[in-house]
Amino acid sequence: MLWYMSEIRTTNIRMMGFSLPSLGLNMLVTAVFVFLPPLYAETLGLGAIVGGIFFAAKLVDIAAAPLWGLFMDSYETRWGRRRPWLALSAPILMLAIFMVYNPPENADGLYLFIWLATLYVGWSAWTISHTSWALELSRDYDRRSRITGLLQAMTMVGGILIGGGWAIMQWISTPTLEQTASTIGWFMIITLPLTATICILSVPERTTPNRPHLGFKKGASIVFTNMPLLRLLVANFMISFSTYFVQALFFFFVAFTLNLQAYTGFILIFLLVGGLIGLPVWVRLSERWTKHSCMQIAVATGAITSLLLLVLPTNAVILTTATFLLLGLNSSANEFLPRAMMADVCDHDHIQSGSERMGLYYSLLQASSKLASGIGIFLVMSVLGVFDFVPELGPDNTNIALQRLRYLIVTLPIIAYIIVIGLMWKYPISREYQTQMRGIIEARERESI
Repeated sequence: MLWYMSEIRTTNIRMMGFSLPSLGLNMLVTAVFVFLPPLYAETLGLGAIVGGIFFAAKLVDIAAAPLWGLFMDSYETRWGRRRPWLALSAPILMLAIFMVYNPPENADGLYLFIWLATLYVGWSAWTISHTSWALELSRDYDRRSRITGLLQAMTMVGGILIGGGWAIMQWISTPTLEQTASTIGWFMIITLPLTATICILSVPERTTPNRPHLGFKKGASIVFTNMPLLRLLVANFMISFSTYFVQALFFFFVAFTLNLQAYTGFILIFLLVGGLIGLPVWVRLSERWTKHSCMQIAVATGAITSLLLLVLPTNAVILTTATFLLLGLNSSANEFLPRAMMADVCDHDHIQSGSERMGLYYSLLQASSKLASGIGIFLVMSVLGVFDFVPELGPDNTNIALQRLRYLIVTLPIIAYIIVIGLMWKYPISREYQTQMRGIIEARERESI
């Protein structure tokens, strides 16, 4: 019976094709959190309410994500458990991207909320289906790191494409923020269905049995007493919060505090290139040590390097570019390690529940990221006023307000990183423990044949 196979192996070319939907992940993350807040707050004049709208849309998304995960885990279609929903999410995303990146002049808060919530729901279906499929390809502790590392590499490439397109536009002309957002939106509309099609044709799913009916009370009890899960969710929340918080401030900080508005796309590329350079190092370190110790090192690196932002001079393109390259080095670890660790947490759940619930567990991981992103955007857009920074004024803000952005973009992420280090201290799922769990699961499956 095929579902007892614990590994799906194929050629490197096919694995590359399979990983292509991850291009869209960072395209969406980078484009949503870098472009949309200033577009709607500054250009369309919605101001500080943009933070509240992002948070409200995220609440819709947070509610939808676990439902997607449960639904995908529970029902097998003739085309598989994951592939149909990846295909379905593409047209939802295409429509939402068109609407949110090409707003009419009279776009108001309700317009942004409706289409941003639609984009988030489609985004959840896209990422939960694809990443759950990827995490189910192997039960090996280290191969999971390599698979999620490959997905993360594609994620970083997607962000580089967005940043590169932005930089090229700034180099050949002086596009408005509206023109930039529209162009990048069209690029994503073309790219997403193409990558989904290639993925679906590249790698089969590892067929799994329909999960047994646990009942809501028992199923929820297993989830909420899973201490490795709870620690990972809080750690992922803190990491995601720091990431989205910095991304939401990126344009304001680089363009106005550092007075480098014409180079924002160019600098963003190097932030993402840093992540791509650091990725193989973090994958190798996770194989040499453990994933949780590697995460501690990565966030410590991020906390130390972020202090450089406090001393960056204005108008220093090369120095700023080099600094953001260093800042990017730990970013890939912050993305792929929680996903690889969640696959191991799912093994812990498998032993207790008797079935694989990868969709549910990854959706919970994603929900923690989404909550963090919503709170991050809300805080940025709300706190800016407290710091006397007015987005609509741009470089005409007072020097004191511009300099306060330095402390804002550094302090909260460092606090979040320190919390992550504590959460990963003596984390219980090591390589040895995961190997034991894998042996128990596979022994059960052999007995049931």
